[in-house]
Amino acid sequence: MFRPIVTFSIVVLTLMAPAATATAQGLDLTVFVGAAYPVYDDRLTLRPSVPSLPGVAVTVAGTPELRADGGPVFGAALAFELGILGIEGRLDSTEVGLELTPGRYDLRGTTSPFQGLTGSVGIGAGHFDADRLQLLSLNARLRTPGPIGIVLSGGMSYLPEIELTGSVPLSVQLAGISLPGIQPQLRLRATPGDSDSRFGINGGAGLQIGGGALALMGEVRVFYFRDYELRFSVDDGPE
Repeated sequence: MFRPIVTFSIVVLTLMAPAATATAQGLDLTVFVGAAYPVYDDRLTLRPSVPSLPGVAVTVAGTPELRADGGPVFGAALAFELGILGIEGRLDSTEVGLELTPGRYDLRGTTSPFQGLTGSVGIGAGHFDADRLQLLSLNARLRTPGPIGIVLSGGMSYLPEIELTGSVPLSVQLAGISLPGIQPQLRLRATPGDSDSRFGINGGAGLQIGGGALALMGEVRVFYFRDYELRFSVDDGPE
């Protein structure tokens, strides 16, 4: 199971506030850039079943792991404010990836004709890049007035299907002889698990400095979604 709980740390945030249509209401357009950091379940241990081969004992040396890797974040938010309260729609576009750590299967012949024969299949380090994630959110927002204000917002978020692609180098040794390696292209698709829901929640807090038509703000935001399942497929190479 893969549960994407990701914190987006917004390090630079530009806020453009058009003139209010009335004294107590107005529209705010926020454009931001920053970085994403996986903070929970960011290490996924793979425990593939040990293959059963007639006359061959198979053992696993080292368990492959998938480790989440964050990337840059870009996005925008548009809020309608009535006093200090508002309704906000936002888009967070981020890059994420997975790093695969190595593992190895050791083979030993136990019966004829493989009696005494040894070998191994090694899984090398690999990297999987995801299509850029487009997270849509609808939030309630609170912004305190003044030249230095606090901005709080939170609500519902939608996470589309996640697809990652990459290659994994495989090395094979038989009786101490290294055979030509292969590097099949793998595709990972993360889809909602038992809940079958793509909706989650988000919440963020920021500090705004300045006012008028332009202000600067720093923000930290957390997104939480239910379990997602990873499904593997092979584009080329052996199953």
